[in-house]
Amino acid sequence: MLGASLYLSQSEETNVQNLKTLDQLGVKTIFTSLHIPEEDPEQTLKGLRRITSQTKEYDMKLMADVSSSTLEQYSIEKEEASDFFSELGITSLRIDYGFSFEEIKTFSEQFQIVLNASTITEETCASLIDVGIDLAEITVCHNYYPRENTGLDAEFFLNRNQYLKEKGFMIQAFIPGDLKKRGPIYAGLPTLEEHRNIDPLAAYMDLKENYLIDEVLIGDVLMKENTIFRIKKWIDEKVLLLQVTNVSGKLPENFYDIHQNRQDVARDVVRSESSRVVLKGRSFEPSKAKERTAGSVTLDNDLYGRYVGELQITKKNLPMDDRVNVLAQVNQSSLDLLDHITAGVKFQFMEADDE
Repeated sequence: MLGASLYLSQSEETNVQNLKTLDQLGVKTIFTSLHIPEEDPEQTLKGLRRITSQTKEYDMKLMADVSSSTLEQYSIEKEEASDFFSELGITSLRIDYGFSFEEIKTFSEQFQIVLNASTITEETCASLIDVGIDLAEITVCHNYYPRENTGLDAEFFLNRNQYLKEKGFMIQAFIPGDLKKRGPIYAGLPTLEEHRNIDPLAAYMDLKENYLIDEVLIGDVLMKENTIFRIKKWIDEKVLLLQVTNVSGKLPENFYDIHQNRQDVARDVVRSESSRVVLKGRSFEPSKAKERTAGSVTLDNDLYGRYVGELQITKKNLPMDDRVNVLAQVNQSSLDLLDHITAGVKFQFMEADDE
């Protein structure tokens, strides 16, 4: 599952267009915050009311980050909170601090409850159960970290998620965008520090495959449509789209087809399982030999005998070889994706966006 963030300090026009694009790409969870220090409360409220009609039209879930200070900002009494949030079109409340467990129970009768994943303790779990809340009905969401070097440590993150899963919670976490970063730091909004500057698709796959995350949220203001499309391609079809540059003018006919890595995984390269079969009987003259840097897409030429037509992607730097033609290069920012091409994983090449 994939969700995205919407910031009410952005113009109404920008937010409406973003929602339209996200809907077209199948994103149905929208996260926003009602207590970001840099945002003006009055502007935030006006902006939220204006875009609520769009989220309803697109049948999107609207999750808002709230705290007791949120009510103070808008001069709302706690007794009026449920009606206040409901009138704004909010369907999920990410409750940060300032509400009792009894109040959270009351909110749960009208809203999906999301709690801060970093603050859950044994006492928290016991208190939720005591007021009649089933932990399996609660989602916990990790923070994102705007300042560089403050994102979570991977080992801590995994241990925490293992604990949360044992308790029965659904878990959300953030990946950065790759188009427009949110200020005032503009350094991306990941949960894990190691995801700050990598391809968001690699970050998405890492969270889902290695860290027990149920729903991934885009933290930043905007992500490239192409990137969301690649993430959705993986979610819907389990095909890993690899962006390539320096594409040769002499490509085999199957270059842009869907390939599949062999079941017997090689140490140094990804091997297309069907390429030699598809290209059987074709002749490929040797091209000028080139060094095969990590991410090189290659084709074995006529000098390689029975291996002619084998398409590979190098996982590491390899020396030049007269028997191997270099066809293209996987984007530098996307090299982390090669680690996710394990046995039987499908992959496909596409022209890269300008970086």
